[in-house]
Amino acid sequence: MLSPSPLPALPDDSGHAGLADVLLDIAPVTPQITSGVVYNRFRDDPELISIPVVADGKPVGLVYRTTLMMGLAHKYGNALYADKPVTHLMDAHPLIVDQSVSVDELEAIIANEKPSALMRGFIVTRDGHYVGVASALSLLRLGMARTARRNRELEYARSRAEAANEAKSQFLTIMTHELRTPLNAIIGFTDLMQSGTFGKIEPPRYGDYLVDINNAANQLLSIINDMLDMAKIEQGKMVLQDEPVDIKSLIGTLLRVVSERAQAGSLSLSSDLPQEPVTLSADQRAMRHIVLNLLSNAVKFTPAGGDIAVRLTLLPDGGVELAVADTGIGMTKEHIEIALTPFAQVENAYTRKYEGTGLGLPLVKSLVELHGAELTIDSQLGVGTVVRIAFGAARVLEPVARLARASLLARAS
Repeated sequence: MLSPSPLPALPDDSGHAGLADVLLDIAPVTPQITSGVVYNRFRDDPELISIPVVADGKPVGLVYRTTLMMGLAHKYGNALYADKPVTHLMDAHPLIVDQSVSVDELEAIIANEKPSALMRGFIVTRDGHYVGVASALSLLRLGMARTARRNRELEYARSRAEAANEAKSQFLTIMTHELRTPLNAIIGFTDLMQSGTFGKIEPPRYGDYLVDINNAANQLLSIINDMLDMAKIEQGKMVLQDEPVDIKSLIGTLLRVVSERAQAGSLSLSSDLPQEPVTLSADQRAMRHIVLNLLSNAVKFTPAGGDIAVRLTLLPDGGVELAVADTGIGMTKEHIEIALTPFAQVENAYTRKYEGTGLGLPLVKSLVELHGAELTIDSQLGVGTVVRIAFGAARVLEPVARLARASLLARAS
């Protein structure tokens, strides 16, 4: 059994950071304490912003540093307030919130009810009793704690997703290899039996069954090969075997391959290819898969009487554009996004009639991108679809090579 790679453990901080975790540890004073005593506390601790006033465990006010210091600094302030209870200079209606309040709720309360609490501070309670004082610094620390936790959660989720994807790719790779062996045997023996090498198949109906078995096995093998290719691409193990590919010849061959199905569906096949040879440096098998898949999709999703056209265009920058157009059922933008997602299928009244793995277009897109090319899909529901693949000039051997030779000959003469 496959098992994902070990994942980093999520730190044991299951309780989300709340107000209680970031309170400033400030000892409260009683309502009877004099302003002079509180003044001395502020003078001895320059970092102290405010001091809560508490009676019988419940907050009754908050003394702000600036208010008290300015009050006593007044010409007659010291004489008026120094020996009087601090209640004369405290805010009797400070912002008081319960520690169960969420950060989002707290931010809304401060913004709507008492913005000054952000700088001056506010009191936090539990069941009405004083717990501590918080300020902008507290909220900043709380925000940092929340951000750090969310980052850890995202990293953990990413690691889990990568491990699951790796396990899936490994599973697909192993299973496809195991399935291809018996399938190749089925295909080989049915091919041998159909050839009549060891005698005629009797009764004739068995011959029809062999054809069905052979076709089904080849179809299943094609699906398995697609799954294996997709698994290789997702694992980054797909390596292109570049070689000169006569794209015009390849298109002609594959048009003949789908012509029988097109005729059975009363479809018109046409091609618009340049007269000069066009050769690409590409992976022969991948190019065959790309073109055949696009043609097969066009035949599959075009109603009787429709048209399918293949165009090959030389671009001004030296590149080549391959386009497959049809007058089929078409897709919306949302359908296109789904169609390009592995194992996803567009569901509508027409496509439900056909089976598939949902790997066709995603695999085409991946193979196109491996070639450094660009795939675009223009489609309109009920009108048709045009799939374009633009290969850069670096992939074009002909006519670039031919033009280069002609240029050299011209200079030599």
